[in-house]
Amino acid sequence: MPELMHHAHDSGGLAVADRHAHESEAYDAMAASMLAELSDDELRVRADRIPFYNREHVDYLSCAIDQLRPLAGKQILEVGVGGGSLAVWLALQGADVTGIDVSGGILEVAAKRAQLSGVAPRLHLAHCPIEEFDPPAGSFDAVIGNNVVHHFERELALANLARLLRPEGRAVFCEPVLFLPEIARRARYSSLVSRRFPPHTHTPDERSLNQGDLRVMERHFASVSWQPFGVLCRLQNFVELSDPTWNRLEAIDRFALHHVPRARWLARMIVLTLDDPLSINSRTEEKAPQ
Repeated sequence: MPELMHHAHDSGGLAVADRHAHESEAYDAMAASMLAELSDDELRVRADRIPFYNREHVDYLSCAIDQLRPLAGKQILEVGVGGGSLAVWLALQGADVTGIDVSGGILEVAAKRAQLSGVAPRLHLAHCPIEEFDPPAGSFDAVIGNNVVHHFERELALANLARLLRPEGRAVFCEPVLFLPEIARRARYSSLVSRRFPPHTHTPDERSLNQGDLRVMERHFASVSWQPFGVLCRLQNFVELSDPTWNRLEAIDRFALHHVPRARWLARMIVLTLDDPLSINSRTEEKAPQ
């Protein structure tokens, strides 16, 4: 795999290895709190219910999982496995799951959750970023990730994902997006706006995806499609919405996204579906001069 120290993160110029160190530190601290505060019953995952993190996940995470069904018998890679809720649930559905993460601490949470839920033999954990993860090519039927692509060094990560998937494999990701002109993106992440309305992120290096990120994906997958979720619900980024208000806005968003095609470019979240991974040879041929 390429040496990560020489690559800068797409969104901020930070070396990838430094960014991984920042993320590891943040999630190690989160893991320590989880292990100290959560009971065994709270860590245990139920097979009959997708483990949504909160109300915001219900629509888009359900959509992502539906893109991978049937789940039983599949070799699935979860990138950014975190505390393991989703990976354990997938294992409970009969999948053989590999979970990777840059945080060794958070993997301890995932391992404990798998043990308590009775699926430890079907969940394989690796302390490794996707850019360096190096099992044999074609090892997985499917890849899933929830809020992780915006952490990636895009070119390295997407190339490796295409390598890891079998030819008929599929990768699905739930991701925050901001499909606005670059001047609007810069304004959103400016210190002036961020001080008043901090981004909902765990680490300071995160940035929502844009159309340029989709073009990177198209260099590594022949088919890149996405479904939008949430428009008015983006208000949650700035003020805390009550459940009734959230439900009303979400209903309006569903209607708008179904009936107003241009509304999709205002989406807050998308479910990315990546099909037909391109081989290294085919990518080289595309770049070769005619």
